[in-house]
Amino acid sequence: MRKILVSGLITGIVSGVLLLLASAYVESSAGIEIMTLLLNVDFIFERSPGLFMEIIFHLMVSVTLAIILKWLYVYKPRLYMPGLVTVGAVVTLLYFILSSLAVQTLDLNGYIGFMLWVIFHIGYLQALHLMFRLGL
Repeated sequence: MRKILVSGLITGIVSGVLLLLASAYVESSAGIEIMTLLLNVDFIFERSPGLFMEIIFHLMVSVTLAIILKWLYVYKPRLYMPGLVTVGAVVTLLYFILSSLAVQTLDLNGYIGFMLWVIFHIGYLQALHLMFRLGL
């Protein structure tokens, strides 16, 4: 179990940072606020916890997902792919939930923001899967 926790920590941080960097690049170059949506926790707190804490929350979720998926990959391989699909579906729904709960109005450019959100999260799941297959 310790190996799964360490693997989940490493793969969750690496894939979470990759997702964050891709989102930050799109936000800075095109103005589509994908990173802001990704880090959106303003609706939980009375005031914004700050960028650093938002990144920590994002990475905590990423590590948690990585640990769960790694456990499925090792101990329940028949449930691993359905688990990936379930995470993908939940993340897709989170786009709508987070954008409606956002305290500030986000410029997501309609379907373009949604498509980028989905594509980036598919990339996140692919990065996790690749690292699992490489033995990380």
